[in-house]
Amino acid sequence: MDIAELEWIAWTNPITTAFGREVAASDLSGRTVSCHQHILPGTIGIVGPLVEAGARVRMAPCNPDSTDDRTATHLALMGVEIRGHAGMSAVELADALAWLVSESADALCDMGGELIVATATAGYRPAGALEATTTGLHRLAGVDIPFPVLDWNGIALKDLVHNRHHVGAETWPAFTAITNLSLYGREIVVVGFGPVGQGVALRARDLGANVTVVDLDPVRLVQAQHHGCRVADFDDAVRRASVIVTATGFDGVVGAAQIERLADGAILMNVGHSHREIDVDWLNQHPHTDLRRHLERYEVNGRRVHLLNRGSLVNLAAGLGSGAPQLFDPFSAIMLLGLDAILQGRIAGLSAGVQRYPTELETRVARSLIDTTSD
Repeated sequence: MDIAELEWIAWTNPITTAFGREVAASDLSGRTVSCHQHILPGTIGIVGPLVEAGARVRMAPCNPDSTDDRTATHLALMGVEIRGHAGMSAVELADALAWLVSESADALCDMGGELIVATATAGYRPAGALEATTTGLHRLAGVDIPFPVLDWNGIALKDLVHNRHHVGAETWPAFTAITNLSLYGREIVVVGFGPVGQGVALRARDLGANVTVVDLDPVRLVQAQHHGCRVADFDDAVRRASVIVTATGFDGVVGAAQIERLADGAILMNVGHSHREIDVDWLNQHPHTDLRRHLERYEVNGRRVHLLNRGSLVNLAAGLGSGAPQLFDPFSAIMLLGLDAILQGRIAGLSAGVQRYPTELETRVARSLIDTTSD
């Protein structure tokens, strides 16, 4: 990346850039941060200040299809120890995580909980960790974690803003960029009506789709009806669906039994963190063809089933240019300030296990967001 591009990234991410200057001016020499996360241009604003402050940063991808290779190369040139590239296999992904856990760290930055669990299993005791996803919190539930984990997935700023609005705003432009299809009159089924599913469903409705919601929670189904969506059980919903979107955070939500019921030509896509919400391994046992970037067609019992971005997050599919990375600016700042608090010893009094992300840091970011958008 050249200087002009880096300047543009900094300018379009003013909140992270401002807090980054504070962190870069501190002394973090001798401290190590291990990161298991999406590797995208916005990552530079999180990692750069830590490196400038003298920290050692090691990084591996949390997802096989959300790594921007140019960003990975730039981070390596900055001095970040990184193992990751776009389109990694399951074996490569596991090897990169094992490499990340091969050494202890003072702070962890995780998306999915895998780094935190592996670190605890290895017997390491970092000063603290960050967890960003519903999938990660599911993974940590019931696990004995002997160090504090700051949950920033559940803070109001992320739950009410990013999960509820931003994912939906980026999902459908990515869908159109991959498929060349609009949503007008299309039958969309959204599986999971948590904050992410709500944003995805309501944005699809606003773009002219007929939206049906599937969820195990009857309260959420009532909520979906109040937003003008139809509700149904999965079997009834998929018989007429042209697009099925998973947004649950759990593996195996759409498996063989469900896929075999899909209409001919149906499109499967995922916006949850887990890249196995759809049983891609089962699909891969069937004849398939790469139609174009991020789009595969499978032959299942004489019917065509299409899969987007190998089942990984469609809104983060690399190289589309259809998203708005600037939307993640406040959350990059949340991550940077959280890591700084851990490394500076400011959470030393917290108990082990999952803890709420510090309210005072969330408030600082929210105030900065208001100030930035009010100019």
